[in-house]
Amino acid sequence: MFSRRKLGKRFSLLLLEDEEDYVADWVASCKWPSSVAGNWQNLGSLPGRLRLCTKSIFFEPEDVRIPIVRLEFASVLHLEADSMQSCTVGVNKVTKMKANMADAPYVVERNKSSSWGFTLTYARLDSFMPLAQEQLVISRLPTLERLVLQDAARRSREDAAQFDSSRLVEFSEVLMWEGPAVQLSPLIREPGRLAVTDQRVYFQPLHNISGDTPVRSHPLAAVAALVRRRSSLQPVGLELFMINPSLELKQQLTGPVWDAPSAFLTFRSEADREAARAALAAQPTLGMAVSSLMPTSTLGNLNQPQHPHSQQLVAAGQLLEAAGGWLQRVMMAWQLGKVSNFDYLLYLNLAAGRSFNDLAQWPVFPWVVKDYKNAVLDLGNDSVFRDLKKPMGAQTEDRLRIFRQRYHDMESIAQHTDAAGDMPKPFMYGTHYSTPGYVMFWLVRAAPGHMLRLQAGKFDAPDRLFNSLQDSWDSATSSTTDVKELIPEFYMLGADFLVNGSQLAFGMRQNGKPVNDVVLPPWATTPENLLAKHRAALEAPYVSANLHHWIDLIFGYKQTGPAAVEADNVFYHLTYEGAVDTSKITGLQELKALETQINEFGQTPKQLFSHLHPPRLVQPPAPDPATVFSYGDTQQAAATSTGSSTHLLAAAGPPASSSSSSKPRLKGGGEDAAGGSIC
Repeated sequence: MFSRRKLGKRFSLLLLEDEEDYVADWVASCKWPSSVAGNWQNLGSLPGRLRLCTKSIFFEPEDVRIPIVRLEFASVLHLEADSMQSCTVGVNKVTKMKANMADAPYVVERNKSSSWGFTLTYARLDSFMPLAQEQLVISRLPTLERLVLQDAARRSREDAAQFDSSRLVEFSEVLMWEGPAVQLSPLIREPGRLAVTDQRVYFQPLHNISGDTPVRSHPLAAVAALVRRRSSLQPVGLELFMINPSLELKQQLTGPVWDAPSAFLTFRSEADREAARAALAAQPTLGMAVSSLMPTSTLGNLNQPQHPHSQQLVAAGQLLEAAGGWLQRVMMAWQLGKVSNFDYLLYLNLAAGRSFNDLAQWPVFPWVVKDYKNAVLDLGNDSVFRDLKKPMGAQTEDRLRIFRQRYHDMESIAQHTDAAGDMPKPFMYGTHYSTPGYVMFWLVRAAPGHMLRLQAGKFDAPDRLFNSLQDSWDSATSSTTDVKELIPEFYMLGADFLVNGSQLAFGMRQNGKPVNDVVLPPWATTPENLLAKHRAALEAPYVSANLHHWIDLIFGYKQTGPAAVEADNVFYHLTYEGAVDTSKITGLQELKALETQINEFGQTPKQLFSHLHPPRLVQPPAPDPATVFSYGDTQQAAATSTGSSTHLLAAAGPPASSSSSSKPRLKGGGEDAAGGSIC
């Protein structure tokens, strides 16, 4: 997914800190202090862009060889006007980043005073100074007062914005709904205005930071699904899954299309989310192009006049929301072998609220192979596979005894603690199987900028970085602070996360060897071969016969309650949906702290099944790794989660209210660092 989200500009919102907002920017020049390295030509004036945020001032030189500098308000010694267009900022800390466009660890110079001069090229200084002074004052207030003022200022900026109706693609479009929203992508929150017309959906970012299109839009006819989501365990999210129209469809659907497979939007409240969703779902054109992706026989009665809104009902979220009737139909298709293991797992992730736009809810896939030592991976030998009946924390008995003892000790203490005690509910694992840190542990080579954002401008220590699957398997089955599962990328096309293609300097391990490309197991000849064999293993008979046990643990009845205790599957209580009613938390500081904790330590998927998941009724032979990624439509469908969803729709057939004598077989498809630990 990250490979399709490359950032073409040097500056991005990834460079901001947690809870930092973007305020404004100006074309400007900088007088770079001689005491700070970076101005390699010693130019007296560097043209660039001055960017004001709520915690810092950035200057981005036009010359990409010169680093972007970040001046934190916490380190500002003075901020003074020099003229109608110039000012001086004195600091005792400078952070330098993105020199030569490189995603390298930030260079921080502390405890050394420097004075920076900025001159606005076109604007007067009074457009900058009051805003900068306001942020400087707010940054030095006590935490609670600072959060309240920053939240109020954020709302004020968002409320002041209006959607620019001149950006509508067609003059005939009618604006049906408009309001504030935030688009989420991994580690980025981009506020703006969402607008819904009778033909298209638009998102206008508050700031056009990239400098390209100021508005993103997509035809409603090519929206495949519209799904309610949660964000930081709050029911305020809405994810739109987009169809990338074929050449034939593009001739029918005028205008631009979204630049990503999906858009994850959050709103201020559940009521606002529902208002936006209702406006989208009410448009007759919503999802009309879905039918073009499926054979007529698959749609059955969907094409009949008595079902004029069937495509819209699918697009309104029935396919990807657990409450609809599609969950049982897709499960049955998987049981009968019409849906691959990969597609079914991806579908369950999407139905359970997992998203490729949120690191805290990234789709989770199981380890299936445990043999990373031998020269041959024999998929006909059950001993090469992981025990899918047990969570990762229970794979080895010695470590499991430690986890069980922890749970029983906490349970015993809780029984002797009064109601006013602060003792958390008993748990076995102080870390989760899926956290933002774990996702970036796997993807650091593909998305180093995201790791730098997560790790405050640094890569993790070399011995803690993803180096080999053997090392990672050993850690996940022996360490008391590591029970991580895998991610879908290990079973998909795209090996960039296994190769250090950018020649990043990750450092030297204690054994004297540098961290570079991921060390392959002896049975893999290339990174692509590893992924192909992983995928073949996922579709092997052993996994087909046992995958329902893992589903019980992650998405099913063993997720919570007595069944979870019996299955050694109990995690920290805040990771579960419904653990805390955030609507009853009135303190802003407490709410922010809770959101930070939830996002850092991971979130358990929404529970989809309350009873034992049935086993697969057929166990096809393992596919040939040489052809596994050309298995049916895998390569095409692997481009997006939407591709997998529409293939699932074809395989599962029409909803129960329709009938169909033909149900085409699904032949594959799907979407294309150390985690936090409580103890």
